[in-house]
Amino acid sequence: MILNLSLLLASLGGFIALALAMEKHCRQLLHRVLSPRWLQALRILGWLLLVAALALSLGQLGWSIGAAAWFGWLSVAGVALAFYLPRWPGPREPAKAARRDKHPVMPPPAERLLGLRRAATALLLLAPVAVLGLLLSAAPKPLHSDEAVLGQVGPWSFALAQAERKAPHQVLGTPFKAFDVRFCERCDEQIRAAYLKIRKPRSLRAAGLVFSGERWDRRVEIQIPAKARVSDGLWLTVEGKDGSVHHAAVDIDKVSPELAAYLTDES
Repeated sequence: MILNLSLLLASLGGFIALALAMEKHCRQLLHRVLSPRWLQALRILGWLLLVAALALSLGQLGWSIGAAAWFGWLSVAGVALAFYLPRWPGPREPAKAARRDKHPVMPPPAERLLGLRRAATALLLLAPVAVLGLLLSAAPKPLHSDEAVLGQVGPWSFALAQAERKAPHQVLGTPFKAFDVRFCERCDEQIRAAYLKIRKPRSLRAAGLVFSGERWDRRVEIQIPAKARVSDGLWLTVEGKDGSVHHAAVDIDKVSPELAAYLTDES
């Protein structure tokens, strides 16, 4: 949700900045033309916002899905601005402006409305910058951090990471721990389901709990069995659409030092 909103705001802000960089639209939106230096700055800001939205989308969703999401929100922002710009009131006629200025008892409603619209335009330009700044300064998702463990299960590559850097939480006295997994883009089309558990599974039925969520960002919360040890390892089981089943062991202390410390204390 936050990612989609950020892409929309960045795309909309980029298009507004590019529109303000044109004298025609600048006069229409602000009722005056800015200096060439400001027009150049707005042009640069507009392209930077669009490129930042693309980089954010590709970084979070991958090349194929990220490019499609960026283009989709770019289209939404462009269509919205294309329909709204013709309805934005243009500058007043000079004669009317002079006649109104003779009796400046209080700012006319049109002037107050113009001020509100200028403030709204500035807000639409600043909001994407603020949101993108918060996203870029925030800690990366577990799967995008250096703590994610990369591996291979059968013909498919994967990244596995703990959802939170915390020890297992208790639910009615039973410890649970959440993990995220992501497979390569071409791998997703060949995978039916993925499972995770502590200790090597004896069969597919005992492969553990299945990952759920978006196909490029799956999550599962597994139960920590009694008397589990660090040496038991985490076992990722992947079932292909062709019926094949593959297993891969991941060291617990590498993917989750917090879980390893918990198991050591409990043993």
